[in-house]
Amino acid sequence: MPRLLLLLIIMLKTPPAFALSRFLGTASTFASSSSNLERHVIHHLTTESTTLTDAIQSCLAEYDKLEYTPKQLLELGSIYTMSSEKYKSYFNSNDSNENNHKPLRTSSCSTLPPQTYIRIHWEPRRFSKTLTNDSIIFMNDHYAIIDKPSNLPCHSTVDNHLENVLHQFESLTKKPALLGGRLDHDTSGLCVLSLGINFLRYYNMLLRTKTSKILDGESFTPIRKFYRAACLVNGDSSPISVGSEIKHWLVNSISAPKKFIEEKTDPEDLECKLVVKSVSERIPILDGENVRRLYDIPAKFTEIIEVEIELLTGRTHQIRGQMKALGMPLVGDRMYYDTANADFQGEGEGEMCLQAFRLEFEEPIVGDGKAGRKMERRIKRGEMDEKDFVDLKVGGGRKVFEVDKPWNFGI
Repeated sequence: MPRLLLLLIIMLKTPPAFALSRFLGTASTFASSSSNLERHVIHHLTTESTTLTDAIQSCLAEYDKLEYTPKQLLELGSIYTMSSEKYKSYFNSNDSNENNHKPLRTSSCSTLPPQTYIRIHWEPRRFSKTLTNDSIIFMNDHYAIIDKPSNLPCHSTVDNHLENVLHQFESLTKKPALLGGRLDHDTSGLCVLSLGINFLRYYNMLLRTKTSKILDGESFTPIRKFYRAACLVNGDSSPISVGSEIKHWLVNSISAPKKFIEEKTDPEDLECKLVVKSVSERIPILDGENVRRLYDIPAKFTEIIEVEIELLTGRTHQIRGQMKALGMPLVGDRMYYDTANADFQGEGEGEMCLQAFRLEFEEPIVGDGKAGRKMERRIKRGEMDEKDFVDLKVGGGRKVFEVDKPWNFGI
């Protein structure tokens, strides 16, 4: 096999810097920060028996990355390891997505043999907000409703598994939970946690039914989600009005910011729909006003309006991207500002003004149905006991949850 082709195959199946190390036989440690997936990462291959903390400390010192101690990085979940045997299996496997062939997050110190792969996220992303008991606005045997603050992810990130909704909820309640729906870490508001696989199965059924009914043109759905957003506008008339249905197509891509277009151009483009429920009066932004500096608002925007929206389809960054496509990005949403403006500084601490403020769905009742094929597979794999299966179905009446907005622009 040609040497260049072999190198390409290796790099597709391994961490980028580590692939070069393995193939070229050069130094055993590399640092990389070239992409979001490889953000501030050190890849290391041990050459002799050593403790994990010693190996981490050595790598951090070599690259002068000493903001965190090895103990802190382990506690945050910023360290991954993989044995030589598993790495070889990964390298020779046709399916590199198998869990057994991935580096595992490591939180405890141990002695490592030679040829152990270590991945160090030396500058983990930190999230300043925390859940409290007041954040749990409802909880029963099946689910909990959380009022999530902005700047707190719903689940663990690749470099931080402590500062997120799931971990903090489980620490507060001592109850394991599963995400019923995810909000962007910058978005605040109502978040559904399932306290078992039975409700998660039921809630996912509601979401699937809602999307199919909406796209088929039906008005009644078993679940409705409402969002509140503060948007930036200039002196021109607003492109939206109460009752208008706004439709775009999301270009299917893993990159961000997302691109929303008016016409479908590719079979993989995803339909996006929302309905405007209310539009506030305009609030002028005065030059030099604190709010402009706090939220890094570009000079071309002169006013703020508050919009309440019912989300009909649930796409990644949908409200953020559709509002940007209309020329009225969200206050504090720096990802979707026009950062080509010379006046954009990006130094303010104001958080994005998007909140999931109202949630309605059909409360479940216990039925007498049997486990379907997916649940039977879970039972066979030992992921749940057959006696723990509960058939949940629509019939308990409409539940409504609502929270107050966390910002105030005088609207």
